[in-house]
Amino acid sequence: MSKYFNLTSHLANMEENVWEASLDEIQAVLGMPLPPSAHQYPAWWANQGRAQSLAWQGAAWETRRVDLKNGKVTFVYVGDGVDRGSDVAKLSIAEAKAGLAATFGVSPDAVEITIRG
Repeated sequence: MSKYFNLTSHLANMEENVWEASLDEIQAVLGMPLPPSAHQYPAWWANQGRAQSLAWQGAAWETRRVDLKNGKVTFVYVGDGVDRGSDVAKLSIAEAKAGLAATFGVSPDAVEITIRG
């Protein structure tokens, strides 16, 4: 399981479309400290398909504003077709694969999804 899974889960279950989070709030959600680079380099927060960014991108969120001087990151929901008020978010296959890949620390290409029914 990805060490950033708790962030994926937190964002996937939010009803809001914008979350301006302090680094302390993010660490509380993760249940662990962020690495020093997350406090020092805005690039750490880029939406680039890396382990940490797959945590938010897998839940159909992106970072839009990074203010490390004040210790804040703004996440914005960018998914389509998800009812933000429902208990279960509806994901596309690509979003589900990205989320599973982030959870298990593998490439989305290594994830296969079978739908039965």
